[in-house]
Amino acid sequence: MAAPPELPVRETSHAGVADVAGWMDRYGPALRRHFRKRGADQDVEDLVQEVFLKLQANAERTSIDNVERYLFRIANNVLVSRHRHAVVHQRAFRDVPVEAIDWPDDISPERVMMGRQAIGQFVSGLRSLSPRAREAFLFHRFEEMTYPAIARRMGISVSAVEKLIIRALEHLGEAVEMEP
Repeated sequence: MAAPPELPVRETSHAGVADVAGWMDRYGPALRRHFRKRGADQDVEDLVQEVFLKLQANAERTSIDNVERYLFRIANNVLVSRHRHAVVHQRAFRDVPVEAIDWPDDISPERVMMGRQAIGQFVSGLRSLSPRAREAFLFHRFEEMTYPAIARRMGISVSAVEKLIIRALEHLGEAVEMEP
């Protein structure tokens, strides 16, 4: 994909600051196609966001002469990084023999029932959370996102994320009756 001829070679705003928002509009669709062609359909938006976050971090420190080439280099590096992470994750679980897992000896039917009840209470508590608190909690605990990443994704401050997660933890702690 060649850069339109009307664009300057060095793509910056009037003050010499990187025009990341403009680049997102201009190159976002091409990046989405790039990721879809490489089989990353379900993660496309996350991958595009990761590319632009890396671009923004680097654009503040470096002068970028060819944004398109730089973006697609970042995109390929992100794909390689995700692939490596997935391979390591698969190997970690594949190489552990079932016999090596230290299963508790005291798994009785009563204990199984108590576990199911606790899970039911947790799910019920999760459903009764406010949508924003639930979203922040799920991003943090299940997608392992950092507070700043959640704040960017939700369009709120890091402090607001902290408060939402604290509220969610308190609510879920009350919902699940902790028994020894």
